[in-house]
Amino acid sequence: MLIKLGIIAGIIILGGMVFLNEIYTFFPMTTATVSDSIKNDMSNIGSKASESVENRIGESVDKIVDKIVDQTTDSITSEISRAGDTITNKISKAKDSSQKLITEQVFNFDPVELIHNVFTGVPIQKVP
Repeated sequence: MLIKLGIIAGIIILGGMVFLNEIYTFFPMTTATVSDSIKNDMSNIGSKASESVENRIGESVDKIVDKIVDQTTDSITSEISRAGDTITNKISKAKDSSQKLITEQVFNFDPVELIHNVFTGVPIQKVP
């Protein structure tokens, strides 16, 4: 079908080129308005096509930027979560260690030995 239309259009264009002078003679205003109309249509088609391309490119860039921002946000959130987990674990270990050390020091605290050391300067010998 498209080939048939192409052949018909080619014949019409070829006939128009061959008989261009006669067409100008018979229809001087028609040919002027037709050519102006075609020029206007072509410029309109060009501007619409460029607007469409600009819109498509803009949409594509927006999608790409949104995807990059989402990936970056996810990556940063993931890294912050990992860092927070690491800090929480280290603080928990430090708390446990401090509690253990304080508990041992409190249970091993002997006020009698402390007073004896202050006044005599000699530590008390503990019997096992």
